[in-house]
Amino acid sequence: MEKPEDRFTFARLCEVVGKAPFFVSNIQRALGLYVPTAGEGYSVAYVAFMEKIVALRTFNVPVADIADLFAKEKRLLELLKFDSLSSSPTWYLDGCGSPRRSDKYLLLTGYALGFHLDGHEIQSNLDFGKRDGELFAGHEMGEDISRAVAVYSKLADKVRARVEKETPVLKNALFWGSKAF
Repeated sequence: MEKPEDRFTFARLCEVVGKAPFFVSNIQRALGLYVPTAGEGYSVAYVAFMEKIVALRTFNVPVADIADLFAKEKRLLELLKFDSLSSSPTWYLDGCGSPRRSDKYLLLTGYALGFHLDGHEIQSNLDFGKRDGELFAGHEMGEDISRAVAVYSKLADKVRARVEKETPVLKNALFWGSKAF
């Protein structure tokens, strides 16, 4: 359980991620993130998530691609009913932490899904808890976890490819910066 002293103010969040408040606010708005009150503060997981987003922007990944990937991750978590495990307004960020390089973890939120994202081991019938009923069941509306994982994986691969492509450019810029200043 996180202690109150583990919480971050908005100013401290901006300091940790190395960005101005305007930049951070724009990211929060673009991704539709919950913004805690001053009394609540930001969790360690929230800060870790924002660090990932700033890193992706540094690699020149468009905000639209990040927002799309984040929306798909949240939807996967909802389909697997992770949202029913917590009443936190930032339940979708509670799995964030150190970067994990495995195809069992979601890229942005860091949740371990318990199966490989190649879609061959998915147990879509697990029910972790109750939530408000929908008018129609997800499968009646054409919603399928295997299809959602495939769409997510394709977009995550696109983001990873962008990072790979930009890595030499960033390394060159860092090298140049260390010599020029």
